[in-house]
Amino acid sequence: MPGKHLSRWTLAWFGSALLFLLAACGLALLGAAGPQDWSRGAGLAVVHLFTLGWLCHVMLGALIQFVPVLAARPLALPMLALPALIAASAGTVDLALGFLFLDGHDALRPLFLIAPFATGLGFTLVALMVAATLLTHATLRLAEVRLVLLALFALAGLWLSGTLMVLTLSGTAMVLDLAVTRPLHILLGVGGWLSLAAFGVSYKLFAMFLLAPEKISRLRDAIFLTAMLGVTILLTALLLLLTERSTAWAMGVTLGLIPVIALLYLSEITRIWQSRRRAAPEGNMLWSRVALAFLGLAVLLALPGWFIGGVWAEAAIFLALVGWLSTLTLAQMVKIVSFLTWIQIFAPRIGRRPVPLVQKLSNAQAVAFCLALWSAGAVTGCVALLLASSAGFRLAVALLTLAALGLVRELIAIRHLSHLAAQERPATLPHLILPLTQPLQPVEFRS
Repeated sequence: MPGKHLSRWTLAWFGSALLFLLAACGLALLGAAGPQDWSRGAGLAVVHLFTLGWLCHVMLGALIQFVPVLAARPLALPMLALPALIAASAGTVDLALGFLFLDGHDALRPLFLIAPFATGLGFTLVALMVAATLLTHATLRLAEVRLVLLALFALAGLWLSGTLMVLTLSGTAMVLDLAVTRPLHILLGVGGWLSLAAFGVSYKLFAMFLLAPEKISRLRDAIFLTAMLGVTILLTALLLLLTERSTAWAMGVTLGLIPVIALLYLSEITRIWQSRRRAAPEGNMLWSRVALAFLGLAVLLALPGWFIGGVWAEAAIFLALVGWLSTLTLAQMVKIVSFLTWIQIFAPRIGRRPVPLVQKLSNAQAVAFCLALWSAGAVTGCVALLLASSAGFRLAVALLTLAALGLVRELIAIRHLSHLAAQERPATLPHLILPLTQPLQPVEFRS
């Protein structure tokens, strides 16, 4: 990943996402959401701070950074990254505050109505950058590229279904059956946009960090074709919903495809893992295996979640968001931030003087402890939701909050090069999240 192709705003996207994560955890810890208490405005605000603020922001930032790696060419339209971040962040804040309109705060209704358009603008700008970078004859032959583009179609469906629900809840436009629209919205978001984008990016990341050869795999083609069928069915169901036709069949077929897609993906990751040249995988990859285990468990819980609903559905969604997607993201984020910091500061010094290893920029023990705490919180939260235990869920959120704070502290330490000896650090430290306003210059080190 040449330094000249690094996205200037990746760390700002990550920083924004982490702020939303801490906000969601803090509000949940204060009792804004809990078992069987997600339909209030405050509960919906917490959910969307986590999903839209945390997971969507970090995924959009990751795509801006790694799409050039997938395509082996510079990011197209890079000047759109900052406007996209501003629009998406403003939309997230507007939506979270706007949900409080449902709790009787009528003055916040305008924010509720503005939010979908602000988030839609942010999504559109990122989609333009990603699509313009990936849409070439050479890159479209790659299954991982097609998977990321498919995830963008799911994102469009996610936005449309969410916008329609906002218009319905606010009493502005047509009245949709929210009981039908909500599961469709969740499947497009969790199973479509977030998971498919994670699949596509993980192919490249896992191969890179495991030193595994990248081969053309029929498994990847099978994953893409099955996922394309699922997304097509969900988008068709959304159109049927607008014409007031039944969508039960679409949801049932999609639910049947989810275990197939997950099994194919886990098989492909197993193939990558077995072909690795790195004998001892680093912590980010070991904890990614925990995330993959959460993926399998979430899929298992999705079956009773669909047929029985209630606490089973809550637990399945929680495990997918907190266990699978967030554990994977947090484990890789530490490595990615270390890598970007190393490239920014030390890559220009290669061949001129000794440079530290990327691993030295982070504290592996501290990261492992925080990820263990996060995983414990995910398991505790899943059990608490199954038992409908408010106290258990509060304990889970406390564990998640402590883990998130610990990881944020570690990420700040990485950016400040706190784990390096004084003689290894440059005289001027990099900005925490803001990009350099000028190209990298030779670094003067302390003697």
